[in-house]
Amino acid sequence: MFDAFQYDEWGDEIAEFWTFSGGSAGTWIMTVIGFAAMLAAFWGFVILENRKLTHQASRLKASGALDRPASSGMGSSTMGPTA
Repeated sequence: MFDAFQYDEWGDEIAEFWTFSGGSAGTWIMTVIGFAAMLAAFWGFVILENRKLTHQASRLKASGALDRPASSGMGSSTMGPTA
């Protein structure tokens, strides 16, 4: 059987490397960088979607689609109420 684990036992040094409990500076730096990248990606997503929605709204306004009256969904009957 091939064993890729290069240490004889699972020591504290290895546990601190693979877990967040170590609290080393490298762990905190990577956490902050990851959080900043997540916020930048979220901000970019919001900006992109806002541009797409603004562009689509301007196209709808230019076509006159937003000026049309909304249908009531009750059909196209022109007769008044029946008694």
